[in-house]
Amino acid sequence: MKVVIKYLLVLLLIAGTSACSKKYFDINEDNPNNPNNVDVDLVLSPQLRSIAAIQHMGSDDMSYWMGYWTIGGGSFVNSYVFNYTFDNKWFQGMWTSYYSYLGNLQYIDQHANGNNFYRGIVKTLNVVCYHNLIDLFGNIPYSQALQIDKYPTPVYDDAATIYNDLYQQLDSARNLIKQWTGNTPKGDIMYNGNKGNWIRFINTLQLRLLLRVSQLPTKPAYYATALNNLRSSAAADGYISSIQTEGNVNPGFFNQSGKGNPMVERFWNISQHQQTSSYNYYRANAAAVNFYLDGFNGYGDWRLYRVYAPYDNNPDHFKGAYFGIPTANNDTLSGFSWGDKVNGSFSGTNGFGIIKNISQPIPMITAFESYFLQAEASYRNLIPGDYKELYKNGVRANFTYLYKGSLPDPSGSISYQPNNAIEDANGYMAQTSGKINNFNIELTSDPLQTILSQKWIAMNGVNPFEPYADFRRTGWPTYIYGSKYPGAPALPKRVFYPSIEYATNKDNVNAQGADLLTKKIFWGR
Repeated sequence: MKVVIKYLLVLLLIAGTSACSKKYFDINEDNPNNPNNVDVDLVLSPQLRSIAAIQHMGSDDMSYWMGYWTIGGGSFVNSYVFNYTFDNKWFQGMWTSYYSYLGNLQYIDQHANGNNFYRGIVKTLNVVCYHNLIDLFGNIPYSQALQIDKYPTPVYDDAATIYNDLYQQLDSARNLIKQWTGNTPKGDIMYNGNKGNWIRFINTLQLRLLLRVSQLPTKPAYYATALNNLRSSAAADGYISSIQTEGNVNPGFFNQSGKGNPMVERFWNISQHQQTSSYNYYRANAAAVNFYLDGFNGYGDWRLYRVYAPYDNNPDHFKGAYFGIPTANNDTLSGFSWGDKVNGSFSGTNGFGIIKNISQPIPMITAFESYFLQAEASYRNLIPGDYKELYKNGVRANFTYLYKGSLPDPSGSISYQPNNAIEDANGYMAQTSGKINNFNIELTSDPLQTILSQKWIAMNGVNPFEPYADFRRTGWPTYIYGSKYPGAPALPKRVFYPSIEYATNKDNVNAQGADLLTKKIFWGR
């Protein structure tokens, strides 16, 4: 029951649009009788917040499967969690949340009153929602979706066909925003109406989707056109490449219970000023811990200290457990690193790693993800650029992200906690011994392995969707084990369609054939 309750809490957290500021509003709850009077800005801001949060926090399963988290000892866990025998209610929250956000985005589009900036943002966020739905489930309702009066039981569209349209939607969104000369959206809590940054976000998002299908022998019909349009746009405006251009969403989080950053509040109780029970429930996964430790040949991968904490006061005591292998207790398993020092103290105002402070923004697309996308695309000759330098910038950006918020220890006693992100990143990448394929792009025998390995470790605690997609389309990194529970099958290639579809749209969901975890997404291996 503990696991079930925790999943419900997570779903409520990521699906909710409760107020964090006066900008927050839910048209379905706050004004059910007359929603047409709702200001579109009051609808846009919570959709940005919710879409960013669900992508940032993903699901527990994805963080387990990707080798980031595991379940701490002493917590009862049913074997169906470990061996993937869960039912079709397990990922239902993802389905219902995304379609809820899409419905609210449709409202904005219909009430934008000719403001193409809003319409461009809506198209962009639609793509985020739909591509994540496809990447999880496969074929989904698209052409008849969100038209309940006309199509109460919408048909399922072919996933590859939808992707083809998503590329076109991004081209359209880019043009709508670029050509707009009027008022900017007040509800834009990601870029505050900065057109250039929205163009960079669209470019980066489109590159992500193009890479999904880049190795297919038969690509969507619009792929070549989209790639050419992307190259042209990127030549003029670029991609996300800095903290200033990152897609970070912040409605105004502050130090009050229920109104802080959702990731931080998951592990830090603001009102009681202490760690929540979730902090002990979720422990470090051995796949990630061992990757960080493998980097300690010479200079050291100091990100380990930013993401995980020693399991006692000894700075050298880091240990994770593989998901699916029960542990007796938490005493010898690392948790998350946070606060002013690596021993777990946290004031709520100054931290580092993935848990920095109550007011930290929610990342939608980071600079390091963008650089790793560009590095892979350059290596595959899809876009111009030096893939080695792009890769190095990705590693540097990830070090910077995890170090941001850190303050030097005033006592000078924490010698293992350096504070120069760029120097540490460069030293780490320059190592010439050990598992160099993991970090040294100059000496690696497999650049793609190196790029995807660093992308995987960089997304730890940031976005489990993307590495889950990378693994299914490329097979990298090979040290993602999913579950090591005895008899557990291979990592699921998709998730089950939700039970609500079998209850309300039975014929169309059944038309998709057997609902199996072994069915690959159209772009998968």
